[in-house]
Amino acid sequence: MVDVEVRSRVTGTSAGLPPVLVRLAGESTTARELIRRAVEEQIRLAGADASRCRRALDRQFLSDDDVRAQAATGVIRMPSHPASPPDVQQEVTRAHRAFSRGTFVLFNGGRQVTALDETITVRPGEPVVFLRLVALAGG
Repeated sequence: MVDVEVRSRVTGTSAGLPPVLVRLAGESTTARELIRRAVEEQIRLAGADASRCRRALDRQFLSDDDVRAQAATGVIRMPSHPASPPDVQQEVTRAHRAFSRGTFVLFNGGRQVTALDETITVRPGEPVVFLRLVALAGG
């Protein structure tokens, strides 16, 4: 068993999902499986405050299409949702889709992982980073 720390970052903000420890059967897994386990654990940890958890998930996985549509109105806002707990499977699916679309990138061992089914090797003590990419204002 290997525990790996997963850190989720959004450029331009200190808010976001909490770092989580994900337990894996061995040192190798796929990006798809690591994302699934990380999202499950993020929801479990942040789930006590459903509205805060929802805002953090939206910040991390809001799609580029959502951003473009809102930008046309002159302001980008996080969607408002009722304060019910997030559906884990829906959030995992949304995270997989966001990764596939390049909404966030995954770094492991200083290298960017590019495909959901790519096999990655994790090393104890070396965190994996999910980095949400946000366009710079005016650029």
